[in-house]
Amino acid sequence: MRFKNLPHPERQTAYLLLLASLFNGFMQSFGQTQDIIARKALHASDWQILAMTLIWPITNFLSIWMGRLFERSCHKSRYFIIAGIFGRLSLVYGLWLAGMNEYLILLTLLYASNSIIIPAQNHIYQKNIDASRRAKVYGYTISLGMFVSVAITFIGGRLLDTQAGFHRWILFATGIAGFISCMFLSRVRIKEDRPCEDREPLPWRQALTDPIRRSVKLLRENKPFASFERSFSIYGMGFIMMTPVIPIYLVDTLKLSYTANFLSKGILSQAGMLFLSPVLGKLHDRLHPFRFISLSFGTLMFFPLLIIVSSLFTTSVTLSTIVVFIAYAVFGVAMAGINMAWNMSSIFFAGKDDAAMYQSVHVTMTGIRGLIAPVLGLGLMHFFGYKAVFLVASGFLATASIVSYLDHKRLKD
Repeated sequence: MRFKNLPHPERQTAYLLLLASLFNGFMQSFGQTQDIIARKALHASDWQILAMTLIWPITNFLSIWMGRLFERSCHKSRYFIIAGIFGRLSLVYGLWLAGMNEYLILLTLLYASNSIIIPAQNHIYQKNIDASRRAKVYGYTISLGMFVSVAITFIGGRLLDTQAGFHRWILFATGIAGFISCMFLSRVRIKEDRPCEDREPLPWRQALTDPIRRSVKLLRENKPFASFERSFSIYGMGFIMMTPVIPIYLVDTLKLSYTANFLSKGILSQAGMLFLSPVLGKLHDRLHPFRFISLSFGTLMFFPLLIIVSSLFTTSVTLSTIVVFIAYAVFGVAMAGINMAWNMSSIFFAGKDDAAMYQSVHVTMTGIRGLIAPVLGLGLMHFFGYKAVFLVASGFLATASIVSYLDHKRLKD
């Protein structure tokens, strides 16, 4: 897709989104490998891995309030600047990082900032990019970010295997790049349906309760969106329950090096988004979200099954590593589709309503399942072993795929 062929306002927005994604590639790389750094470099205990996994869903609860504030604000750029300073630039402290507890604090600031950045980005795509090419633009920006992420991940993995303490420089570089990304987003001038002077101020009490009331009302009245959230909740249970278990399995059981871990979790897991995002963006624009996520969830179902297969070769590092690589290649293809749906489908269901609120509800729902799934995953691991975790996760993913397919069939009928 040539951005120069877009109308001027869209072209300007697309280029700013592209530049933001370029620097956000550092953030994406860190997001894929932060748990490996925690386990191998900072020697995180099982409970600290669990705490790290819970930070994301807990901070996601802020999203419905942040989305509401952003929706009503007349000065939207300030939110990107604040998020960039407190949620991104704070990672620069990583140069002086002493242990895992400080790492958890930095991750809390990082994920708390995402509660505003994610719905705000959706608002930009909805207001500034035409619906006929929205997912395609998103696909190209994601591919650029993934290219940077893959390169940074490969270099970081190699350096961590040879230089102790290099994880501090990874945090430093990620913080600087993440801040620059937010600055580009703050430069986007968002089209508004209503002038600022027409918006009445929202009292504090109403500001606290209104997002909850609106979220419940939205899910009650928009049945297709509620069904979409149900399917994503089932998928999320399967996906998130694996997140605290995988770094423990890869580091402690398979004893993979930084290079092997980063190649699998950081590169192969993102290769699908790197190469397939533009194509999947076009496909997402043509298919109904239910059909799209059914295919994506069904593909991801094979990832935990392949991880189980890797456990059959623990006596051979080479064979187990090859199987893990295959598993993450499948993961990358599936997650390219899921990431597209995760970020773009809310706009589809929002219609003419504000997509920021829909995405805020979506992010908050992620927080609800994210509080339960990691505990379930670690509990199954300690009582029944790794295989039980991955079997149950595969079952959740298969269920999500089937339910989404039935939703699509019901809508067609």
